[in-house]
Amino acid sequence: MVKPPLSVAELDEAEATPARRPAAPWWKQAMLYVLAGLRICRRDIAGIITLVGLFSLPSLAAVVVGSYPGTLAYWIGTALPWITITLGNISMVLAIEALDAGQPIVPAQILPAAIRWFPRYIVTNGITTFLFWGIFTPLQWLLGQETIRLNWPPYAPILLLIIPMLIWHVHLVFATYAAIVDNHPGLRSVIISISMTRRRWLMVATAFVGSVLVEAPVVGPLYLLIMHVTNPVVATGFTWMLVMFMRPLFIATLHEIYEDFRPLPPPHLQLPMPLMRFFSRQNILKFRPRSRGAGKEVRQPLAPAGERVHGHLIQLTTLVSRYGRRL
Repeated sequence: MVKPPLSVAELDEAEATPARRPAAPWWKQAMLYVLAGLRICRRDIAGIITLVGLFSLPSLAAVVVGSYPGTLAYWIGTALPWITITLGNISMVLAIEALDAGQPIVPAQILPAAIRWFPRYIVTNGITTFLFWGIFTPLQWLLGQETIRLNWPPYAPILLLIIPMLIWHVHLVFATYAAIVDNHPGLRSVIISISMTRRRWLMVATAFVGSVLVEAPVVGPLYLLIMHVTNPVVATGFTWMLVMFMRPLFIATLHEIYEDFRPLPPPHLQLPMPLMRFFSRQNILKFRPRSRGAGKEVRQPLAPAGERVHGHLIQLTTLVSRYGRRL
C-alpha cells in the first residue's frame, strides 16, 4: 500500500533531520555482514555451484597434468590455476553483484564480462600485490634470520606476522570491488579501499575471519589432506579448488560491506560501451544509495511496479505543490 503524500512542513522537517540508527558494536556488525552474505548466496545456489564448478576445472586439470613427469607438464600445471585465481575471482564478484541486483547467475553472460574486466583486474591486483608483499617479504626474511639464530621453528615468522598481514590485507581487499563494480582506475581503487577500511578495519577483519569460520568445518579437514600431498603442482591445484569453493560467501560478505561504505561515484563516470550494453540488460552495475547500517536487514524489498509508479506520481505532485507555494 502506498502511503499518502507528506505535507510541505513534514517534507522540510524530514530534510532537516537526518535519519539516525543506533550503531551496532563492531563485532555484531561483522556477524550481520556474514549473515547478509549467506542470504545472498542462498538466492541462487545452483548458479553458484555451477560457477564454482566451472572455475574449478582449470585447477583440476592442473592436478591431472601435474601428476605426469616432465618440464612441459610442470609448466602447464603451474599455469592452469591462474585461470581460477583471476577469472574465477572476477566472475564471482560479478555473480554476487548480479544476485544483489535480483538477477540469476548466467555463466554465459558473466564469462564475457569477466574477460573484459581482466586487464583492469590485473593492474589493480598488481598494485595491491606490490604493496602487500613488498612490505611483508622483507619482513619475513628479516624475522627468519632472527628466528634461525634463536633456533625457533621455521613457521615462526608467519605466526609473528599473521595479525599485521591480516590487517593490511583487509585494507587492500576492496580494491577489486572499486575497480570492477564501480569502474575506478587501479591506483584510485587501491586508495578507495584503504580509505574505506581505515576506520573500520577491526570490523572488516572480523567479518573476513567469520566468513572463513563458517566454512571451516568443511574446508579445514580438506586442507589438512592437501598438506599431505608432496607434489607441489598437484597441491597448488587442490588448494585453488578449495579457495574457489570458499569464494562465494567470502565475496558476498565483503560485497555487503563495500555496498554500505563505498564512496559515491562521480557523475561523469561512464562504463565502456560493451559493458554498458551487458550491464544495462542485466541491471548489475547500477549505483544505488545504500544504508549505512550493518547489512541487508535494513533494506526493503521492491514494491510491485504499479505501486512504484503510483508512488513516483505522488512524490512528483508533492514536489510541484511544495515549490509552487514557495513561488
